[in-house]
Amino acid sequence: MSRASLPFVGILGLTAGLSGLFWAGIDHAATAPALAVMVSVLFAANALALSAAAVTALLGLRQAGPLPEVSTTPDDHCAVLWLICGEAPDSLAARARDFMTALQTRPEALRTQVFILSDTADADAVALERDLFGALPGVIYRNRAAPKGRKPGNLRDWLAEHGDDFDTMLVLDADSSLTVERLARMRRIMARNPRLGLLQAGIALRPGPTRLARLQRLSVRMTGPVFTSGLAQISGACGNYWGHNALLRVAAYRKVADLPALPGRAPLGGPILSHDFVEAALMRAAGWDLRICPDMRGSAEDAPTTTSAYTARDRRWAQGNLQHMRFVGARGLHVGSRLHLLAGIQSYLSAPIWLALVLLLGSGAVHARPEAWVALSAMLTVLLVPKLAGLARLRRLLARRPGTVLRGFLAELALSTVIAPIWMLRRAGHVAAVLAGRDAGWQPSGIARARRDTPGRSAQVAGLVILLAVTLPQALLASGASAALSGAMVLPVVVPLLAAPWLLAWFDAPARPNAVAAYYDTSTKRFLVVGGSGKALAIHRPLWADGVTTSEQAAAHVNTLIAKAAEQALGRVPEHLCDLGCGVGGTVFQLARRWPETRFSGLTLSAEQVRLARDHARAQGLAERCHFLQADFTRHASLHKADVAVAVESHVHAPSAEAFLRAALDHLAPGGVLVLVDDMLADIDALPPDHARLIDSFRKGWRLGHVSASRTIAAQAEELGYDLLAERDLSHYLHLTRWRDRALRLAGPMAERFGLHGHPLFSNMIGGNALTEAYRQGIMRYTLLVLRAPQAARLPQDRTDTAA
Repeated sequence: MSRASLPFVGILGLTAGLSGLFWAGIDHAATAPALAVMVSVLFAANALALSAAAVTALLGLRQAGPLPEVSTTPDDHCAVLWLICGEAPDSLAARARDFMTALQTRPEALRTQVFILSDTADADAVALERDLFGALPGVIYRNRAAPKGRKPGNLRDWLAEHGDDFDTMLVLDADSSLTVERLARMRRIMARNPRLGLLQAGIALRPGPTRLARLQRLSVRMTGPVFTSGLAQISGACGNYWGHNALLRVAAYRKVADLPALPGRAPLGGPILSHDFVEAALMRAAGWDLRICPDMRGSAEDAPTTTSAYTARDRRWAQGNLQHMRFVGARGLHVGSRLHLLAGIQSYLSAPIWLALVLLLGSGAVHARPEAWVALSAMLTVLLVPKLAGLARLRRLLARRPGTVLRGFLAELALSTVIAPIWMLRRAGHVAAVLAGRDAGWQPSGIARARRDTPGRSAQVAGLVILLAVTLPQALLASGASAALSGAMVLPVVVPLLAAPWLLAWFDAPARPNAVAAYYDTSTKRFLVVGGSGKALAIHRPLWADGVTTSEQAAAHVNTLIAKAAEQALGRVPEHLCDLGCGVGGTVFQLARRWPETRFSGLTLSAEQVRLARDHARAQGLAERCHFLQADFTRHASLHKADVAVAVESHVHAPSAEAFLRAALDHLAPGGVLVLVDDMLADIDALPPDHARLIDSFRKGWRLGHVSASRTIAAQAEELGYDLLAERDLSHYLHLTRWRDRALRLAGPMAERFGLHGHPLFSNMIGGNALTEAYRQGIMRYTLLVLRAPQAARLPQDRTDTAA
């Protein structure tokens, strides 16, 4: 027996043992023979899949040897292909910029070309893509005017136009990335083996904003390394392709790129949705080697952040994998390729099989003896093997930080167990829909589909049906005690289903809510209504200068001052202005009407503000020039360096004035102008305790990172290389005796006394009253600062993790 065959012997032996235990546990005298055979076959199918996963993970405990590579930089010409179809482009643009910056330091830079291949159809989204990707030097952006054939069609069009110019191609999705160092290593491996047609990298998950995203990342961190390593070893030269984060030899891929449609109509026929497995099988059949490089370092992607996005992707994958039933028997395929295809098919058929086993065993249709529960317990143990293997692989980290690792392991185990019945039910529904002939079509992951029902409601109904299905037959044909026992046995499945609406909402919630983003998401609409500044789309203080007679004019006056300051400092109209903390775009829109040739970008943490700003941009016909992104401006630099950056009552959300000023340099072109308007401390050496308490209430109420004096900001700016061009006190333009201010003098202290800081409405009252009182007592100044950035670009600094 060869060493390569040992894992397969182990898989078959484990499956046979589990299946034998289950068969022995059936009460054959009380169960119809045909039903006993059917349920045993179903059990064996799932036992085979779980045994394969367990043996693969155990095999992965042994570190796979590195693939041979050449020792010098290969002379291949490589294309890096990022494919996008409706996804938010700002994250991809940032990743592409970082990749290009790192690539310039590499010896293979002159033989590497980055392409961004877009199938985005929405005109506004395409305009934003052109603006963002056009700012990336050395990147070729192309949008297909008439996209056909989805992702394979996009790649086929690229091959027709550019394929002859390149030897290798790295395929990346819009949400995935690979470091230049990892790409260089993969190119050396491919150069070493001229028969290597595809090299698939292991893929880690980036941190995500929701609890579901964190659970997926935790699961991959626990089990991903052992499973991917084991799969690489068991697959050998007949690896697989996961659709992205893979380096392909152009000559190998070109021959399989023109995939034929499957016979028959969708969903099981027609265009192949999960094309990657099929392309890998055809490449292997053509004689090319396919390898999996299990190392996940430097290779990453995003996970679905919501349960609805996860379900939509799973529905598409279900149809794609079940289509493979019509391809797996094709002539000429390697046996390893057939096994990859069968594993994908079984991963979806396993859900309805589990559901059938629950119903048949729980209802008493299949009479089980105690031995059957031994088999089921053994099956659960096998299910845990990949998780335990992952824990064993972390033994070094476990020795250093046992509490952290064990908490992570137990949290992943508990949460994945709780949500598993919901995923089982949904996946079973996907399979039933496909087999019933319902075509899901192909919807790009970047385009959201509106829900028509309450998430989890159908799972509740299904949970009740399962409970009745297993208890009613027992109650009618046996006894109440038997019915209660059957109901108790299915509770681990039924309870999560009955709690599905609450569970799904919990998993969709932010893992660590950003206090500033939540504050503005909740409060923005109220800010626009209260105070009369809504017509100007202003979320800042109105300035009642001479000649200003309406609230709208007062709210817009600060933009007039900003425009004059920018024009005077530059000596011309700016070409690009970036608003750091843009709100709903009021400043951007007023300046866009003043400067019709200028391009604008606005950054804000608030998703609600971005939505409103984009709506207003379209309504005013400014969407081509005014782009808004949800981003932390202290961490995400503008892709187009601006010659003017403005921050109106937003710099205080940075942790310090210095952190804001450093971040602003990342957004400004050398010699660019920063215009800062905000509430600043008066030039007082030391605040008395009562004044310090006022400032603290203001800071906490409005979710501020700092409150600084203008002279402190100017001094820190000078240390960073800025020049102070102008400083102006605008406090005399403020009205502090409006009815709102008088009402806040009563409501603010009362809300603070009752500890209502946590609610956005009351925290706004507390902070607003404290600020107004601070102005009355002369310890605050509403100040405009104009600063010029240094002419020479500075070295990159560590970004501060903040909310702004």
